[in-house]
Amino acid sequence: MPSLPVIDTHVHLWDPTRISYAWQQGNAVLNRGYHVEDYVNASQGIETEAIVFVECHIDDEPGVGQYIKEIEFVEEQAKRDPRIRAIVAKAPIERGAQVAPILEEMVARFSRLRGIRRIPEFEPDPRGFMLNPQFIEGVRLLRDFGLHFELNVNYTQMDAALEFVDLVPDVPIILDHCGKPGIRGGHIDVFRRHMVAMAARPNIVCKLSDLPVEANWFHWTEADLRPFIHATIEIFGIKRVIYGGDWPVCLQATTLRRWVDVLDAALSGLSANELRMFYRDNANDFYRLRI
Repeated sequence: MPSLPVIDTHVHLWDPTRISYAWQQGNAVLNRGYHVEDYVNASQGIETEAIVFVECHIDDEPGVGQYIKEIEFVEEQAKRDPRIRAIVAKAPIERGAQVAPILEEMVARFSRLRGIRRIPEFEPDPRGFMLNPQFIEGVRLLRDFGLHFELNVNYTQMDAALEFVDLVPDVPIILDHCGKPGIRGGHIDVFRRHMVAMAARPNIVCKLSDLPVEANWFHWTEADLRPFIHATIEIFGIKRVIYGGDWPVCLQATTLRRWVDVLDAALSGLSANELRMFYRDNANDFYRLRI
């Protein structure tokens, strides 16, 4: 385990009895409630100083839908665990300027709000979704509200994602899960090409998370993941990479503790200062946690 307090920048919390998540149906691991107390149990042994909640792909509905409701749920969780210091919410930014009233309400009501995630990966046409002028308009609008955008795509969609990020060069963007690389197929060369291209865009920060889920689930080894971890640090540089646990989604392939153990081993060559940047300081700065 790290010998320093960490900031976990990718934690999901949900209660399917209160909010609907169609994607969880039939998933024996994830189709149940996960509350902050469950995270406390899962993270025992890891000194977690702060938590960033990331939206959980709630079902879309007309109007404000469940977007506000999800934040309200997280705020309730934060009353029981004040380590929840930041929220990345879902908002229908594909509506372009029409999303402004929803963003206005979010920013006015919730001081923990730091960014928006709207996932292209699961759309029928991810490239068309990302390059739609209304979506671009919605992402650009985030600057007016002091918010960043979190981009969730997989490696088959990264070329389109590169086209997208070139259209929003002034918006701070986090690339979630290292762009979900093709670890199962051993596509390290494709990964390096994509990461070099992404790192050339100075507004992009990479979140090192979720790699076991992109591997062969419970049959992966550290050797499967290590080239992708090393390439991420090498290409982006330690100042532009942040740690994320992706709990409880990670449970499909690993425990939170094992993921941190894998990272510790892979990053053993870093200095104490570099490890502090990766596990804590970069996230503290990017998410404006002020701790």
